Amino acid sequence: MKTFLNFSFIILILLGSQESQSQLGLNEVATDILFIIDGYNEPAAEASVMQTGAGWFHTAKSLDLFKTNIAIGISGLPFPNSKKNFTVKDSDFSNVDIRDGDQASIPTTLGGRGLTFFDFEIDGEAYEFQAFSGIRSDLFAMPYIQGQIGLWKETELTLRLVPQLVIDKSSYAVYGLGLKHNISQYLFKENRTLEIAVYGNYNLTDLNIDFEEPLELAPSNGNPPLAILDGSLIDFHSINTGLVVSKDLNKWTFSTSLNYNTSWVDYSLTGEKSLFLNIFNDALTTLSATKHSFRGDIGAAYQITPKWNINSQFSAGQFVNLNISGIYSIN
Repeated sequence: MKTFLNFSFIILILLGSQESQSQLGLNEVATDILFIIDGYNEPAAEASVMQTGAGWFHTAKSLDLFKTNIAIGISGLPFPNSKKNFTVKDSDFSNVDIRDGDQASIPTTLGGRGLTFFDFEIDGEAYEFQAFSGIRSDLFAMPYIQGQIGLWKETELTLRLVPQLVIDKSSYAVYGLGLKHNISQYLFKENRTLEIAVYGNYNLTDLNIDFEEPLELAPSNGNPPLAILDGSLIDFHSINTGLVVSKDLNKWTFSTSLNYNTSWVDYSLTGEKSLFLNIFNDALTTLSATKHSFRGDIGAAYQITPKWNINSQFSAGQFVNLNISGIYSIN
C-alpha cells in the first residue's frame, strides 16, 4: 500500500510543477522510480506464488467419481531477512541520485522503515523522495477454504477461496482452480505400491487498495488537475504444474512433489479518467514480466476418523511455507 501512496505523491510533485518541465527529465525519473517499485514489490510477488501454490493436495489418489471433500486450512510464510531489503546503486538510475553515497540497501514490501533519501532535478529544480517502507512483519498467515470433487478417469477438480480480508479501506482475496490426474492407473494397473499424479492449478491474488483521500495531481498555477487518483489494483497471477507421489501406511499418508511455477503481476492505478492516468498505467505494464521458479513439497496426513483427515505440508523454494488443514469427506 505504501508503494502507491508514496509513488503517487512523487508524481504529484513531478507533474504539479511548472509547465516548462522537461518531458525527457520526467520520463527518466518515472523510469527510475519504476525500477525501485519493481524491486520493492518483487519479494511480495514471490511470496504470493509460494503461498497460494501450496497445500492443494495431501495424496496422489483421486476421489471416486462425484465424491467430495472440503478443507479448511491456514498457510504460514515467514519472511527471511534476505527478502526484506534490496540494494540499489547510482548506476541503476538515469536521473535519480542516492543521497550520502553511491549505493544503499532499501526495504522491500516485506521490510521495515525506509530511511534512504533520493535526489533528482527537473529543469534545474531540486526534488527529493524517501525510500518506501515495508509492512514491518516477520510472518504472513493466510486462511483458506478448499473443495474437491472426483471426476472421470481418476481426475479431481479443486476450487480454493481465501475470503476477502479487509484492512482499513483496502481488501485482499485469493481465487484458485486446480486439476489432478492419477497416472498410477497406467503404470501399475491395480497393483499400486505408490500413487503418482500430475497436477496443475491457477491462482489469482487480488489486492485492491483505496487511498484514504483522493490524490490530485494539480499544477501550482491553479489550472485543473492532470489526474485524480483514488486507489490502485494489484493482481498476482500464478500457474503451478507438477508431479506428486504418495504412499499410504496404515492411517498415515506421506507425500512429496516437485512443482514448476509461472507467474506475472498486473499493476494499475484507479481514479478519474484522464490522459495522464492512461499513459501512466501503460507504463506500469513494464512491471508485468513473466517469471519462473521451482518449489518442492513434503507432507503427512493422518486419518483421525473415516471422514476426517489432518494434513500438514512443508514447502521450500524462494521462500519456505507451512500449511496445515483439516479435510472432511462429505460423501
